[in-house]
Amino acid sequence: MTRILTATLAMLAGLALSSAPAFADTADATASGSDPAEVIERTARQALDVLEERREEFASDADALFAAIDEILLPVFDVQRSGDLVLGRHARSASADQRRRFAQALYRALVRQYADNALDFSPDQLVIRPVRGEVDPRRTRVDSEVRLSDGTRVGIAYMLRETDDGWKVFDVVAEGISYVRNFREQYDAEIRRRGLDDVIALLERQGGIAAPDEDGAG
Repeated sequence: MTRILTATLAMLAGLALSSAPAFADTADATASGSDPAEVIERTARQALDVLEERREEFASDADALFAAIDEILLPVFDVQRSGDLVLGRHARSASADQRRRFAQALYRALVRQYADNALDFSPDQLVIRPVRGEVDPRRTRVDSEVRLSDGTRVGIAYMLRETDDGWKVFDVVAEGISYVRNFREQYDAEIRRRGLDDVIALLERQGGIAAPDEDGAG
């Protein structure tokens, strides 16, 4: 599971790609973000350039690597929607502030957790497939396949929805394993055992987010 999640994050961020995605140059279309598959392709292409230019720096500076992943991933990742889906039934009883803090902390904790492995993840080929059928602004699936250096092929699907800020990813399904479902089960048990506030505080520490009483934000 860890390997798949690492691969998923690296692909979603567009990092550690050893070859350009199998897509034609569609600069005008991707600039508008009119097609969800092109959003994934554009993200990968942007990050490939960053990785190649700063690989040596990233190897010795984990904070710089995290910042680069965050800069590329955040604009195309629906942090709040994904966080609410992971919270599941707990979102109904959580306050707006708890939901916001949980979503932000989960995102940052996971990026920090898997960013260190991004430089070691080196697929030989990435193929992003066009959307099949009609594009649904509420839920559209973009399929892709990555071939790892050992010849293993991993199928990864991105679930996107159209927002006021363009298409954003809210779930990733790798080899049939949903990011949202996996972490919903994990954090459901933790929230029931420890309480939502304690889980949020733990994620904030893991994600390098200062607690309200530490930064005076309230």
